[in-house]
Amino acid sequence: MFTALFTSFLVLMFVVGAPLAFAMLLSSVVALWYYATLPGVAPIPWVVTPQRMFIIVDSFPLMAVPYFILAGELMERGGISLRLVKFAVALVGRIRGGLSLAAVLASMIFAGVSGSGAADTAAIGSLTIPALIKKGYPRGYVAAFQAVAGALGPIFPPSIIMLIYSAIANQSPARMFLGGIVPGILIGLGLMIVSYIYAVRHGYGAEEAAGWRDVLKATLDASFALVSPVIILGGILLGVFTATEAGVVAVVYAFIIGTCVYKELSIAEMPAALVKAALTTSVVMFVVAASGIFGWLLAAARAPVVAAEFLTSLTNNPYLIFLIVIVFLLIVGGLMEEAASIIILVPVLHPLAMRFGINELHWAVILSMTLVVGAVTPPVASFLFIATAIAQTTLGDSSKHVWVFLAVMVGVILLAVVFPQLVLFLPKLLMG
Repeated sequence: MFTALFTSFLVLMFVVGAPLAFAMLLSSVVALWYYATLPGVAPIPWVVTPQRMFIIVDSFPLMAVPYFILAGELMERGGISLRLVKFAVALVGRIRGGLSLAAVLASMIFAGVSGSGAADTAAIGSLTIPALIKKGYPRGYVAAFQAVAGALGPIFPPSIIMLIYSAIANQSPARMFLGGIVPGILIGLGLMIVSYIYAVRHGYGAEEAAGWRDVLKATLDASFALVSPVIILGGILLGVFTATEAGVVAVVYAFIIGTCVYKELSIAEMPAALVKAALTTSVVMFVVAASGIFGWLLAAARAPVVAAEFLTSLTNNPYLIFLIVIVFLLIVGGLMEEAASIIILVPVLHPLAMRFGINELHWAVILSMTLVVGAVTPPVASFLFIATAIAQTTLGDSSKHVWVFLAVMVGVILLAVVFPQLVLFLPKLLMG
């Protein structure tokens, strides 16, 4: 009865359109109230609610979230995204469909700066989407393409999604960062191949070939932007700073480059950037805090044990377990924002790795990547909404084109399931 009431009230909150954090928090409070009314049961003090909310956010890795959000905001305003696009065009523009290839390459590099798919989609898409439409590409295609390219943001380090996952599941954020690099590169290459085939089939040409002087100029102009992911990830791996401290380094670096080097970020813009970053951080952290009491009650209701028993009744094959969970997450991801999905599902799904003898890092990275796919899967599709707005088209139009790009992402995820070393190779090589 306890579990049924808990679940029913949560579903009711979603049906009436309550925000995720309030839905989790109110469902937890109602469940605690009901538990206290049961005969012969010692009531749980109400102080447990704020206590559990505080425990989940009292996490050193989570402190990195506001810093990386602010760093992404400063880098977008400071001209870094513009220089990355120019560099990418100079590098691959001479190939058929070169501008679309450049959009993917720029998104891959910017992903190593922001850690956010929304920031990646908005920053790079605001430059590449209008340019691709001017070249004659259909608006729906461009929106779908750039949304999936932007989804590389939470896969490459420093991924905010992986930071949240690592805090909830007590995993190493640095190892998760490294685990996402090879699959992220494979997804980027897959998107480039699809965009090249599309350009050839529809007769889209290349950009004007850049000479070596132009390539050198674009490289030098973007050098400060290009070196930022190296500083962030290199500092973590060399032990110079932690993943959390890397967020502070990213903010300071973005501020210096934007104000003193590129001189496109003015001091007058700082209050607006700080307010926007604070609002985004507040939403994320409140949802995480609400998940503290929510996850505790899920554990009390034996949700991980029930899920494990259900899957065990179906199969003990770890590959089939992976496949079942991936299909489930793809469905959930299309109905719920990816960070929210991780917060709700990680307490239930992560313990399954040990139950079925699956490497925890491999499991964590695959689950994170799969939930990112939901950000470009209708009907929720938060990244797709951003790209659609920039392209000035409809979600229905862009949805028609998104499936082939989603197939690339899912294909790489399944490849990483079959070949775990795609995820585990770099963490083992660089961190032992």
